[in-house]
Amino acid sequence: MNKIIIKFLSLLTFFIITSCVDTNNIDVINKEKMVSILIEMHLTEESVMELKLPEDTSETFFTEKEKEIFRKYMIDEETYRKSYSYYFFRPVELESIYDKVIDSLSFYQQTKE
Repeated sequence: MNKIIIKFLSLLTFFIITSCVDTNNIDVINKEKMVSILIEMHLTEESVMELKLPEDTSETFFTEKEKEIFRKYMIDEETYRKSYSYYFFRPVELESIYDKVIDSLSFYQQTKE
């Protein structure tokens, strides 16, 4: 789980650095959809890590799985990145999103055990 947190924080840092965007002109993913996407992202990342593949193979595999998630939710990576950045700079909204994500992941983990 610590590797997931480290990867998440690294990804978050990347988004912050690359997200100098005028948020008034972007199409933001709604909160409910963002919650669903983030849940899937975290579960996918965990399942890829459990495969214990070499790091570069894991990253490539996760990138492909990530693209599948984007297709499933009919978004592109840029929209996702901009939406995440939008919420990141609105901490109250991001916290409400992650409260739901954490609750769902906790429930999932309990049912998995």
